[in-house]
Amino acid sequence: MTRQVPQATLTPELERIQQEWLGKSRPEQDKLYAQKFAEPFARLFAELPLHGASDSLRDRRPRALVSVLGLSWQPVALMAAWCRPERLLLLGTEESLKSKIDGEGVLDVIARVAAIDRSAIETRRVGDPGENDIHRAVRDFLDSGVRPPDVFIDPTGGKKSMSAAAALAGFLAGAPLVYVDYARYHGPNRIPVAGTEYPRLLANPLEVLGDLELREVFAAFNRSDYDEARRLADRLAARLYEPREAETLTRLAAGYAAWDRFDFAAAHRELSAARELLMKFSLPGGWAWAGQVQPVLSGNLRALEVLAKMPAAPATIEEGLPLVIWYLAAAGRMLEADKTSLAVLLPYAAVERYAGLCLRLEWGLKEDDPDYSLVTHKLDRDKFHRAGEKLVGGRYERREPAGPLTFTLSAQLLASLSPHRLPFKQLGPLRGLAMTRNHCEYEHGFLPKLPKPEDVAGFLAVAREIVAAACGQDFFEHWLQDCRFARLPRPLGAV
Repeated sequence: MTRQVPQATLTPELERIQQEWLGKSRPEQDKLYAQKFAEPFARLFAELPLHGASDSLRDRRPRALVSVLGLSWQPVALMAAWCRPERLLLLGTEESLKSKIDGEGVLDVIARVAAIDRSAIETRRVGDPGENDIHRAVRDFLDSGVRPPDVFIDPTGGKKSMSAAAALAGFLAGAPLVYVDYARYHGPNRIPVAGTEYPRLLANPLEVLGDLELREVFAAFNRSDYDEARRLADRLAARLYEPREAETLTRLAAGYAAWDRFDFAAAHRELSAARELLMKFSLPGGWAWAGQVQPVLSGNLRALEVLAKMPAAPATIEEGLPLVIWYLAAAGRMLEADKTSLAVLLPYAAVERYAGLCLRLEWGLKEDDPDYSLVTHKLDRDKFHRAGEKLVGGRYERREPAGPLTFTLSAQLLASLSPHRLPFKQLGPLRGLAMTRNHCEYEHGFLPKLPKPEDVAGFLAVAREIVAAACGQDFFEHWLQDCRFARLPRPLGAV
């Protein structure tokens, strides 16, 4: 029976030799194959597509090939002819590596049939059992400067344990596995028929079982461990024949990791690349998560376009507010991830930046070196000190503003000079925010006091109310939405 697989179209002369081959004994078949059939057929074999491969792999030839050499040398020679590698590593026993075909050494036969230079062939003798020898040989070969995606592993020859060891080593390294298969068999003993060989890509188990590793990527991503998600996705991509989904997740996680550390330019670059991959490959690839991520990503890129160009000294309050809102969006994400100390630091930083922005643009006060003479004649001292008491409590000391603008002094001045920017009613909660921040593990004191989620949620709500009042609720909600990170829906089969 002939299977529907790619087959070379034999010349009349090769068809004649094939019929002659069918009538001979096994030793005579090997001799005839080596003398008359192998070289012209290898040229036809080399033009066949890699069966079972996608477009990205079907016609790609590797830089290097690792083959298991058993007593049948023909598959090794044919795969070498198809690959035309710069380096060919043969794994074999003492017997297989020293065997001769009609008086010619097997390595010379392989080089001749494959039309490769004899010096390109390297050998590694393996013992019995030789699994560990094969694992070390593949590891050492890959460590010698060849990337796994650029190496094909051919486990066709050799006994089953050797083939299995080579396949496992290649799979774990992320190298594609190939095989010389046959379209037709002959006789009661099902002897593979010469001239029906074709190259085949062995299915990658991760194409089916990779969802187990994909779940780990999704879990790390959704708990905001973006560097870990990037590492896991990158590792998965290196081991898949079709790595585009994992590569897209790598870029997505890398973008959010950069945004998380306030590297807006890198975040924009990585998320733009992720969106491009999503638009190009998610539909044909059937990526179930893509539909949920794409609209979020579009908003993210709108926000990053502005944040990446944010000047150090915005010309208007409206120009600077997107950065403040980004802090508040990040705080909400940290709170959802139960990272309460980070969640309390971020609204503290947001309010401090908001107050500093307003004081600089409306009253001319610079954050590091404020000239208080610009406002002393307009400052209501009674209101200023009442604001200080609200923010500090019983420890407050009445004195003139001096030194750089701190969180407390900025809020005190803004509430006194521009109460429409910071109403007095917000000062009590801001005192609670400052006290909670000061006792967390990143700030003052010896033994930290972890912020309670419900307290942080209250402080965040106050900070959002202050900023929303400054820019308008619609503007605020629009920006808050564009700064929210995507979440990945749970993969099918996840528990």
